[in-house]
Amino acid sequence: MFMKKLAIYFIILSLIIIPGCSKKTSNPEPVQKTSNQNTTEVEKNEIMPNEFYEMMQGDERPVAVMIDNDTAAARPQIGLESAYMVYEIIVEGGSSRMMALFKKHDIEKVGPVRSSRHYFLDYALEHDAIYCHAGWSPKAQADIRSLGVNNINGIQGDDGSIYWRDYTYDRTWHNLYTGVDKLFEKAKNDKNYRTTTDTKHTQYLTTETDLEEGEDTTNITLPYSNNYKVTYEYDSENKVYKRFVNGGAHMSQTDEQLTAKNIIIYQIYNFNLPDNDNVGRQDLKNIGSGTGYYVTNGKMIEINWEKTSREGRTVYTTTDGEELLLNPGNTFVQIIPQASTITLS
Repeated sequence: MFMKKLAIYFIILSLIIIPGCSKKTSNPEPVQKTSNQNTTEVEKNEIMPNEFYEMMQGDERPVAVMIDNDTAAARPQIGLESAYMVYEIIVEGGSSRMMALFKKHDIEKVGPVRSSRHYFLDYALEHDAIYCHAGWSPKAQADIRSLGVNNINGIQGDDGSIYWRDYTYDRTWHNLYTGVDKLFEKAKNDKNYRTTTDTKHTQYLTTETDLEEGEDTTNITLPYSNNYKVTYEYDSENKVYKRFVNGGAHMSQTDEQLTAKNIIIYQIYNFNLPDNDNVGRQDLKNIGSGTGYYVTNGKMIEINWEKTSREGRTVYTTTDGEELLLNPGNTFVQIIPQASTITLS
């Protein structure tokens, strides 16, 4: 099996940010005319790449769920281990929030669920996903209405059979859960949302491959702020990256450590929204283009990214200009503040 190629590009921050860490850093030197994605076919492992590829080629509309990650009280979560893609972006206070995307609709528990932030809508829209959340910021509320986002809100207007409280791990506000199965049925039967899609957001290889000309990358450090840092360590036996938060293993409620087959990393400028309703909440300069990294199977290549509108698909390409093809398996998209210094080694 032969390959094609890969890419992205990214930018910047404005909140609470950590100095330090080391290279390879934020803005890779662009464009060299050598092929970065000559790949060598490797044997399938337990990830069952053909099955994953077939799932992603299906026409089932994705479900996107906002996942709480504000403090340690929100962890362990559940459902992230079943998502085909997870976006992690900074929110107010220097913490992060996640949006998990699902093509499998039989997942019975996901959460804790948290409120919407408007820039996550841009990524839900580009996947043509049904967007599920528990409340919203004032700007997210306005944008959901003006953009016509198909959404299911766990705070207003949707009954307790769709969202429920589980106090096993937390008794404050980090305890609201839902199920992808229930959300999809709600979307189909009560909301009358479209449940199929023609959108094929991400291009995947049919067979797992190594990045032949990529740089060895077994450790990744991604500071979102002074008080929140994500790291990954490569597990060469299983060919995945184990995920850590603030130095500790990032566990699921299933008692398994979260892992990533693919990691896309880029940096974007973020800043405080200026209005009184959204004091301290963030905005992103995420429409445009930039550089970033794609990491898989212990290797890294530099990529470019481009997003032309809020609804438009973020296109990732290699430095040769070829569209990025991901290994079959789950992907974490790490959108990092520009002022952070990231480390890949």
